[in-house]
Amino acid sequence: MDQESAAERQIARINVAAERNYLRAVLAFLREATGPLGLGAPEVSGLERAVETVCLNVVERGFGPGDRASFDVALLRRPAHLVVVIEDQGLPFDFMSLEAGSGSGPGGPSLTGLADAVRFQNRGTRGNRVEIVKRLPFAHIETYIAGGQAAPVAPSSSPASIAPVTVRLMTPDDAIAVARCTYAVYGYTLPDDYLYFPDRVCEMLHGGLLEVYIGATPEGDVVSCLTCEVAHAGAPVGYIGEGLVDPRFRHHGLLEHMLRFAQLRASERGLLGLYAEAVTVHPYSQKSNLALGFTEMGVQLGDEAPTVDFKQIEGVASKGRTATLVSFLKTNEGPRRVVYAPPHHRAMIERLYEHGKFRRDLKDASAPATPTHGAQVSVDVSPEWSEASIHVTAYGADLPDLVRARLRELCRRRIDWIGLDLPLSEPGAAQVCASLEALGFFFSGIVPDLVGDDILRLQYLNDVEIDVASAQIASDFGKDLFAYVVRAIATAP
Repeated sequence: MDQESAAERQIARINVAAERNYLRAVLAFLREATGPLGLGAPEVSGLERAVETVCLNVVERGFGPGDRASFDVALLRRPAHLVVVIEDQGLPFDFMSLEAGSGSGPGGPSLTGLADAVRFQNRGTRGNRVEIVKRLPFAHIETYIAGGQAAPVAPSSSPASIAPVTVRLMTPDDAIAVARCTYAVYGYTLPDDYLYFPDRVCEMLHGGLLEVYIGATPEGDVVSCLTCEVAHAGAPVGYIGEGLVDPRFRHHGLLEHMLRFAQLRASERGLLGLYAEAVTVHPYSQKSNLALGFTEMGVQLGDEAPTVDFKQIEGVASKGRTATLVSFLKTNEGPRRVVYAPPHHRAMIERLYEHGKFRRDLKDASAPATPTHGAQVSVDVSPEWSEASIHVTAYGADLPDLVRARLRELCRRRIDWIGLDLPLSEPGAAQVCASLEALGFFFSGIVPDLVGDDILRLQYLNDVEIDVASAQIASDFGKDLFAYVVRAIATAP
């Protein structure tokens, strides 16, 4: 199976007349097609309600009276996810009221409350496309242990080991061992929980969305791992996610060894770089990143939930959400880019680019005015982290109103930390930044080359307690950047 087909497979597609009478048939099709995928009745019911809401909007608002029209409903299987796609050639509709639950259709929770992610796209002459994404269920590592398919995890009080460890690329055969290693480090407190589900990890590996670098003993025990995710197969930048070392094997330099392995792999794969989010409750991850050549690019205040338990690391407990430090490592030279920096952040953005030795030409925003309408965003929600990311995909003067509507719904869902990513290659980034900050967003930093473009990341805290005073920052530049972001939140509305 090639990487592209592994990353997405169409299960079924139907074309339906745009008439209300046929919606029951669409929902019956959905129920039957999702049956073999293991979704429970509540998940299927929520998916049905989300699909019905979108389809009703297409039928009632997409076409004029008497139009003989139709629309498509497709089911896609992506690694660890089911995606329902609704496509039509009708009129552009009000995504804001639809997602917020105030548009046409049944009452109750909004679309984002019924699925793990909802993405809207107006494709011009190709019409509208809505993606409703649902995470699929997989067996937890506890199930493997209970069934005798995996050995129990050694207690955290076990003595330190001097066994030799080899760092290599994970294979699907290592999935259970990686889940056991995750438990040895975090127990079951890691919110980004896919590492606890061996089959889910295997799907992400096969789909080209994930590489994992592991440390293994001669007996085959996995005692460390480091994840590298990409947004989609072939993406230009990887995300260094979880770095885990079994307490028995700490102080062996395993994290640094895995990071060097990740750097080599990224260079071989042609990735432009890797970015990482290091916790600030302790400085060890930051120091490992800096030693390898990562440079600090941003601070995400309140990004880390206080529920994460770092086993056998002293002095890291916090009652509030804590910050992470975003850093970037160039693994191949990227293109020279033009960047439109908001004037009030230009000096800091210049410092970030100079610090990371990025080739960038900063321009002012004296370009033609941003179109009055046509702003587009996508929203990804991670309930397990109580986080969400809003990604701007098209600028328009209506962007602040669009973001306000998304923000209101995310706050209603009690999402604690909300990021907002603005592509910097268009003048709109500089033109609308201040208006978005008037909504309560404030500066976070820059992630270069992330989506084939640099992004300016803003952030919003939804009435949560954050712990700033205890942050441990490993470098002088990082301390300056941290202070800049703290000042930015102080001036937010």
